[in-house]
Amino acid sequence: MKKYILGFALLAGLALTSCNKDNEGAIYQPSWQNVSFEMESPNQILTQDASITIPVRLIRANTEGAYTAHYTLASETEGIFTDNNSGQVTFEAGKNEAFVNLSAANMKKGNLYEAVLTLSDADVAQNDTITGTAVNETKISIMCDYNWVSAGTCTFTDFNFSESDDGDSAKGVEILNGEGSNVYRIVSPLYTVYGDKAFLTNAPNIDFYLNADGSISLPEGQVCDMAGYWLYMDTKNYGGYCFVEQSGNTYVVHHLLLQGSSLYIGQFMFTWNK
Repeated sequence: MKKYILGFALLAGLALTSCNKDNEGAIYQPSWQNVSFEMESPNQILTQDASITIPVRLIRANTEGAYTAHYTLASETEGIFTDNNSGQVTFEAGKNEAFVNLSAANMKKGNLYEAVLTLSDADVAQNDTITGTAVNETKISIMCDYNWVSAGTCTFTDFNFSESDDGDSAKGVEILNGEGSNVYRIVSPLYTVYGDKAFLTNAPNIDFYLNADGSISLPEGQVCDMAGYWLYMDTKNYGGYCFVEQSGNTYVVHHLLLQGSSLYIGQFMFTWNK
């Protein structure tokens, strides 16, 4: 359903007419093309394949005659995205939609790839604001995900949102491994601990690396969204607050919580039953 909302908004102007028969006006007929991408940021694509094809939908308000729109493709990662339409897409006469076919190849697991499509200045100049606001640029995001396999369970204890000094715990929290890598994932630990409590607006996974010596480390920067706060690791600038203590299979993770421009001290721990 969400996929077609933008197209409906742009085309709604075609049906505008007065309900007062005495003052009935002419149905609005757009004279410009009003070419638009369907969305600014479509949902992230999640795949385990190294190569995929992505159809990108464009729409227009004026369906009289055929029309060819032009665009550019940009990506910070070279050798991944290929534009199979060579920078142009044609709307057939009477049609209000057309598709650009992008190919993504050579993707490696565990990496996020992004590309931006931008309409040409000439096509943007065709926009008619009466029928709605056109989307002149769209960002395509692809996560090449691991094949996740079981790596045991853990007892997870959270101190960030607990009202007890001892934290709140849950047993049997699943841990997965990105097959063929040292990347591991604690699956939805906060949801397992707290369930449907009102403050818990999402059920984040926590990813970590298992090092050769048996120690663990978390990714640097914003790791995951935890109930409106980012679990944040910055061992370079905040090493006194971002570190991991280990005793056998028990890991105590000291981290920061980021909300806006504010940082708070955070902590959780887990005992891994491998």
